[in-house]
Amino acid sequence: MKASDLVSIWEAPDNSRLTPKQFSLRLPVHVAAQLSALCEMYPNKTRTEIIGDLLTAALDQLQSSFPTVKGRFVDEFYDHESSEGVKFFEDKGPTNKFRELSNKHFESLEKELGNESPAPLFSSENVVVEEREK
Repeated sequence: MKASDLVSIWEAPDNSRLTPKQFSLRLPVHVAAQLSALCEMYPNKTRTEIIGDLLTAALDQLQSSFPTVKGRFVDEFYDHESSEGVKFFEDKGPTNKFRELSNKHFESLEKELGNESPAPLFSSENVVVEEREK
């Protein structure tokens, strides 16, 4: 989700699931003022929905900004027919660690909600794709 998508999202119905436990935090005054302004501008959305959407957009942007670090060659991703001219390498940057930890916490939260065998939030490892020299 991009921050630029939030206005259209806030004008649509929401079907997201919430964590079983509440998170409590204190905000900087200027952030609280801007959050209150958004709540007033979009009265059909709760403060929780707006904060959740803002955090989702920020986390998506943060994850996409993580640097990739080329690790070892990963030949199990190599399909000779569809990937001709492409090499795949393990991503040793922070993306895979973030995904692994997110999956761990997602599984724990889902189990608290009664889902005993949740699918992972992120289904595969991130790889670095490199064009083969011709």
